[in-house]
Amino acid sequence: MVMVLLLSASSFADTSKISMERGLDLRRSWPKGKDKRCCGYPLAPNRGFALRYYWLAEQSKHNQFEEGTDAIYSPAGVFLGIFSTRFVRTLILEGSGLLEDNRVINYAGKCRWGVGTCFDILDVNRYPFGRGAKRRPLVPFRSVAVDRSVIEIGEPIYIPELDGAKLPSGNIHDGCVRADDTGGGIKKRKIDFFVVRYSNFRYLLKQMWAGNWISPRVSEPKCDYLRFEDRPLHWPLDYAEQHRKKN
Repeated sequence: MVMVLLLSASSFADTSKISMERGLDLRRSWPKGKDKRCCGYPLAPNRGFALRYYWLAEQSKHNQFEEGTDAIYSPAGVFLGIFSTRFVRTLILEGSGLLEDNRVINYAGKCRWGVGTCFDILDVNRYPFGRGAKRRPLVPFRSVAVDRSVIEIGEPIYIPELDGAKLPSGNIHDGCVRADDTGGGIKKRKIDFFVVRYSNFRYLLKQMWAGNWISPRVSEPKCDYLRFEDRPLHWPLDYAEQHRKKN
């Protein structure tokens, strides 16, 4: 665990929502039968997946007058604003961001405008925390980014190492997450966990007894409820409540 804490934060965040080439189909190598010791189907040997984290880029964390500026646009060439260069770089890395006026902005692909990467302004009622693959809303502490050649989008996943972890809200995680997103840096046996804010990443990392290696399983009955995309959040989030009040 000590070694994990010494790693830089950037090693835990990957580009999200960026188009990717499909890799080797590891689903062909899944075990044929259930693990009788527990439940669900293991995707790899024990702790055979790397766990990483990602969060919203926040404009308020960057000073555009000290860091230089860049203009960003929509795919149609509509000017969206001028922002700190460091914020724009973080936004490209994370894929989703929160502007100071409470608009939520999301990666929309490469383009010929501005910095060469375009963004969409999202409907905060449907996408309060950003948009993942197949236009799925990102859900704090539930959504994960995966390699689609390994895990299908929409698939519930049980992560035993997350089961029992204490969240910043004080609630206890049940280990159930869902493949809602992809990323250019998400290849094969790797999963990125959406935690909304960098401070939540630091908090949650202390709860992870297994460090940054996990043992994900699919077809775990306790996680089947996550197949319903419109299911409400299980626990209150201070950040979510503040965001709703401002909008």
